[in-house]
Amino acid sequence: MASLNSVLDIAKTALLTTEKAINVTSHNIANANTPGYTRQEAVLEPQEPVMFGGLMFGTGVKVVDVKRYYQNFQTVQLRDSYSSLSGYQSLEELVKKLEGKFNDFSGSGLSSSLNAFFNSISDISNSPSSYGERSNLLSNASVLAQRFNDIDSSIRLDFSNINNEITSNVYRINNYASQIADLNKQIATVEISGTSANDLRDQRDVLLEGLSKIVNITTVENATGQVDVSIAGGFALVAGYKTFAVETEVNNDNPNVLNIKSSGTVINSRITGGSLKGILDGAGYYQKAHDKLNLLAASLTKEMNVQHAAGYGLDGSTGLNFFSPQSIYSAPSSFNTGGAVISGNSITDFSQLTLDDYDVRFASPAAYTIVNKGTGAVVASGAYTSGSPITVDGISFTISDNSGAPATGDSFTISVTKNAARDLSVAITDPNKIAAASTAAGVPGDNTNALAMVGLKNSPATKGSTFLDYYNGIVSDIGVVANEASSNVQARKSVAEQLQTARDSASGVSMEEEAVNLVRLQRAYQAAAKVVATVDQMFDELLSIR
Repeated sequence: MASLNSVLDIAKTALLTTEKAINVTSHNIANANTPGYTRQEAVLEPQEPVMFGGLMFGTGVKVVDVKRYYQNFQTVQLRDSYSSLSGYQSLEELVKKLEGKFNDFSGSGLSSSLNAFFNSISDISNSPSSYGERSNLLSNASVLAQRFNDIDSSIRLDFSNINNEITSNVYRINNYASQIADLNKQIATVEISGTSANDLRDQRDVLLEGLSKIVNITTVENATGQVDVSIAGGFALVAGYKTFAVETEVNNDNPNVLNIKSSGTVINSRITGGSLKGILDGAGYYQKAHDKLNLLAASLTKEMNVQHAAGYGLDGSTGLNFFSPQSIYSAPSSFNTGGAVISGNSITDFSQLTLDDYDVRFASPAAYTIVNKGTGAVVASGAYTSGSPITVDGISFTISDNSGAPATGDSFTISVTKNAARDLSVAITDPNKIAAASTAAGVPGDNTNALAMVGLKNSPATKGSTFLDYYNGIVSDIGVVANEASSNVQARKSVAEQLQTARDSASGVSMEEEAVNLVRLQRAYQAAAKVVATVDQMFDELLSIR
């Protein structure tokens, strides 16, 4: 009913409601600089009116909700942008590091060492009997080999660091998943009563953004406010309160880079965003550069050994390798089910080497074919006999029964280049054995074979390119990738900044707006208090009537 008591009740609702609104405004001001915080606003509605004397009278005001200024589409856009940016930043960091391994800015790089090496051979061709020039060649050859060794060692160390980064990122993914699942539970518990869990939702969004910076994610919110999260294009990570752990395992077919697995499936190729994308892409460029470095080392070893073996040293020696033969890499496929093993690998004839990799495939336990992986051609086939040496294109190896015979479908990989940069070393220690002459009768003045070795510098021996051109191609390719990564980082950073600005404009806290709200609410509170004082005075006047 309309009375002084009802007026007092209305004033009381105004005071209490204004206090709550001030609380929300104060909360906004306090969290103006909190990462991921979303601006909130107390939503007010009039209380239910009452009928009195044929008229409807209001009963005051109430807070029906604390609104969160949140736009899901905008948040997803920003999250995806940060995911892309993080990927390119990780890639840029790796390829810049890789670029530094191949540069010749100091004058002591691989191209400088290659030039010094062939210049030393040229010096011998000008003075084939000179002991000093011969010693200088062996010194420069050792420097060149060491340069190959150092780059190889550095790349292998970085592969180890890359795997450590992968392991660390997978650990972080699982940690994020646990925290998101825990917040899902808290949010559902709070919101089941109809109350908005705004701060908890902000915390979850911060975690989702952090997760997206590691791996590309997709999110779906259900009716209870819980978010289901999938990664790598559809692999479940969080479903309500439940998490699905991501794991790593050694990749037997490529030990340099770990496999990342979700629900038993390798997802490396399905990761399209986040730092893991950049790390995996960077590892791919490392692998390409390493393979090319190994091919260059193997090509140099082959051509020098073939030509050097054709000549004669001052002591009449001939048929000697200039560089030590590299080890032959061999490995069974990770899908093999048989019990055979491969061993006894060696180079039998440098002149026959193609420098391609090979697959030895078993169509049955009793027969094999050898396929050149570079050309796809079958280069040999035969009946399998355990322990019997197999020779193809200047390579010899042995496959033997171990725990059993090979099974149908088993295969083995053979590579003459995989460890070439690591193994490169000078075989000759005696300068007199450097084969500058083409005949024994020509010693000591014959320089014909030395000239032939000098000619290797400009021979298209490595995939149709000279040694230096092929190396410069490696450097150029890495430089292009590094520049592209840097450009992409700047572009993605600009997009992310624009989206962040738009997000802050719509959902962030404006101190000016909050200050205005605070003044407005202060005046509303003062007015409500004035109503209370007025009603109190009216009560006093009524009570004073006798």
